[in-house]
Amino acid sequence: MVSLVDGVLLAALVGTNACVLPLYLKLKRLDRAQAEYGRAVAASGHALASAGEAVRSFTGEGRAVLEALSAKIDEAKATLDALEAGRREAARAEGRR
Repeated sequence: MVSLVDGVLLAALVGTNACVLPLYLKLKRLDRAQAEYGRAVAASGHALASAGEAVRSFTGEGRAVLEALSAKIDEAKATLDALEAGRREAARAEGRR
């Protein structure tokens, strides 16, 4: 009788191990996947921080370029106005002769 009970308990233990082993392997894969996911999220965070810094830098540099361009446009307008005034003066001088 004892060996029959031992046999049943051994079969139950083997069955339990057969169910637990795949679960254990799945948990190990899940742990690896979670670690990889954590690394990917951290890398994404660093990439987003770098992108934000690039946008801030680009905005500052863009503002400086825009201000310099605006100054050059104003300078060009002043030069065109001076040339136009000189052309009108020359035309008046020609008309007086």
